[in-house]
Amino acid sequence: MRRRDRFHRDDGCALPPALTTTEYAVLGLVAYRESSGYDLAQAAKRGVGYIWAPSRSQIYKVLRRLEERGLVAQRTVAQSGRPDKVVYRVTSPGRAALVSWIEEVEDEPTGGPSVFLLKFLFAWAAPPEAAFAQLDAYERHLKRTVAHFEERVHLRPADDPPHSLAALRHGIARGATTLRWIEETRRALKRANRVSSQSS
Repeated sequence: MRRRDRFHRDDGCALPPALTTTEYAVLGLVAYRESSGYDLAQAAKRGVGYIWAPSRSQIYKVLRRLEERGLVAQRTVAQSGRPDKVVYRVTSPGRAALVSWIEEVEDEPTGGPSVFLLKFLFAWAAPPEAAFAQLDAYERHLKRTVAHFEERVHLRPADDPPHSLAALRHGIARGATTLRWIEETRRALKRANRVSSQSS
C-alpha cells in the first residue's frame, strides 16, 4: 500500500478536503449501517469507544458538517406513536473519502497511534491490502517506540527513582504485547482472505 495524496482518487476524481479524525470515524459508522444520531452514539460505545469516544452532541454536529459536504444524506423515518426519526446514510463521495483515508498510510498519525486502530477497524470498507498496510505501519511505530523506551532504560541515571523504570517497563511490555497481537491478527486476516477467495 503506497502513501497517497488524500485529495485525489486513483481514477482522477477529486475528493473533499481532509476531515478530522472524528469526522472520519462518524463517516465509518454511517458507512456500516444507515443510522440516526442516537444509533451512532450507541454504536460508538459498543464498537469504538475504547479508541474514540465522542459525545452524542458532538456526533450530531459532525453529521451536519458531513451532510453539508455531501458525504452523508438524511431521510426521515415515520414512527408509530413516536416522533419521526432522521437517519443518515453514506453517499458515494462519502464512501470514496472514507476509503481514501483508510488507504492513506501515516507512520506518525497527527491524531496519535489510536488512528492506526481506527483505520483498521473500518478497513472492511477498503480493499484487503489496506488492513495489512495499517498493521504494518502500526508495527513500525511500536518497534520505534519500544526501542526508544529500551534506550531510556539503559541511559537512565543511577539516582533515577524506581517509578521511572517501572513506567518504562510498562511501555515496553505493552508495546511487545501489541506487536504479538499484530502478528496474530495478520495471520488471522490471511486465513480469512484465503477462505473468502476459495468460496467465491
